[in-house]
Parts: sequence; C-alpha cells; structure tokens
Amino acid sequence: MKTMKELKSIKIVPYTIMNAALNAVWGFIFAIILLIFGGAFASLLSGTELAPLSGVILGISVAGLIVFPVGSFLLSIMPSFLQALLYNLLVPKLGGIQIELEEMTEVTRAEVVPFALILAGVTAVFQLIMQLVIAPLQAVLIELIGGIGTLALAATNATTGQLPAMGGAGALGAIVNIILSPLITFIFVFIGAAIAALLYNFLAPKLGGMKVELAQMTDNFFGVESINPVAIGLITGAIAAVLGLILGIIFLILFAALGSIEAGILILLTYVIGGFILVFIAYALTALIYNVLSPKIGSFKIQLE
Repeated sequence: MKTMKELKSIKIVPYTIMNAALNAVWGFIFAIILLIFGGAFASLLSGTELAPLSGVILGISVAGLIVFPVGSFLLSIMPSFLQALLYNLLVPKLGGIQIELEEMTEVTRAEVVPFALILAGVTAVFQLIMQLVIAPLQAVLIELIGGIGTLALAATNATTGQLPAMGGAGALGAIVNIILSPLITFIFVFIGAAIAALLYNFLAPKLGGMKVELAQMTDNFFGVESINPVAIGLITGAIAAVLGLILGIIFLILFAALGSIEAGILILLTYVIGGFILVFIAYALTALIYNVLSPKIGSFKIQLE
C-alpha cells in the first residue's frame, strides 16, 4: 500500500550527531587513502636526495589519521545543527518534503516542487547566515589590503587614485554578497533539486527507490533504523549517470564541432560510467556506515504526517 507522507520536522540532536559521525568516518577513510599514497610517495623518495622530505610526508600522513576524523566531526556540527533547525523553522512557511512510501519502507516518488522549495529555502538561509559572518570580514580584509597598498605606494613616492577607494568597494561588495548570494543559491539549488526529484520519480519505478527501515515512536516520529545500501546506491548512481549523459552529450557536440569527437566520446563515457560508479560507492558506503553507527549513537528521528 502506498501512502503520501510529509516530513514535518527532524530531531536536531540525533541528526547533528549522526551527520558529524558520518563525516568523521569519511575523514578517517580519506586519511587512510592519504596514508597509503603518502607512504608510497615517501618510499619513492627514500633513496634520493629528497629523502629527508619522505619523513615529513609520512609524518603528515600519519597525523591525518587523527586530524581528518576529528576535524571533520567538529566542522560538521554547526552546519548539521543549522540545517535541521532551519528545516524545522521553514516547514510551516514553505511546507516540508513530501514523499510517497510503499509499505512504509520504499520511497517510490517525491513531490518535485515541495522537495525543491524546502531544500532551496534551507540552503539559501544557511548561505545568508554564512554571508553575514564572512562578508564583513572580506570587507575588512579588502580595506586592510588597500591601506597597506596605499602606505607602500606612499613610501615609494608613487600615487594612485584607486587604492583609497578599496575600503568602500569592499563594503559595497559585502552588501552585494549578502543580498545576491542567497538569491543565486536559492535559484540554483531549486533547479538542481527539482531535476533530481524528476529523475528520481522517473527512475524509481524501473530500478526501485530508496529503502529504509522505520521504527514507530511517539507523535508520528519515526527512527530511521537502517538504509538499504544497494537501493540508495543504485538510484543515486542512476541519477548521476543520467546527469552525466546530459553533460557528456553537450561536451560531445562541442568537441565534435572542434574536430575531436574521440575526446568527446571519452568524456561522455567518463561522465556516465564514472559518475554512476563513484556516486553508487559513495552513497552505498555511507548507508553501510549509517547502519553500523545507528545502533550505537542513535538514528535519524523524523516526523512524518
């Protein structure tokens, strides 16, 4: 039986902890990959004049086993917290994500406009908050650079009418960033999310949608106990492949017009096959990590009505 559900809210603390933990594990995986390549590169340098550098490279690679997981965890806390908080605050105004569930286990479709609207709204407000912090710092930095440049020119008896205006330009640029950046972000995220939802709705009946195990709680809250790795990897990989096909065809036409159709075909195949494989692995592995962590640190808690 298929039922339509709206994601009304997300429990902020479990979402933040799980997201941070997932990023920490990915940071550790990245650190291991870096250690492998760093160790291989260091061994190549060991018999050369650059042998002292091999120890530095190996030391940095080993330190990454701690730095990357811890750094990824800490840097993920604030964005994850804000994302869940903003979603909960914006749902009464914009509406939440609306999904069709079959037997409360498989996401068979997503309503395109609500999905795109809430994601774009959350991302745009998040971008606004970031710009309110970053843009003034950029203005101060530009003014500082202008002041240093003016002093340097004065010291060399050079003159210019441009540098003294850099402070004003920095302030104006900060205002423009604060206003335009969230607007541009909203437009691009809305379009991207709408395309992703359309492709999901087209592909899910053919390949199967994302499958989850939900545990009933109170007040229409459900715990996302597990996520099927193959199902989520397959549907997201297929979406990436279709997007890669579209981009690849564009590049194929451009390279064919330039007389290099072989390069265009190579790019097309890379985008389609490479996009599918990379996205499949990324999402399937993330789901596996989630399933391992969920019993230990708690799962996502979502309210569906």
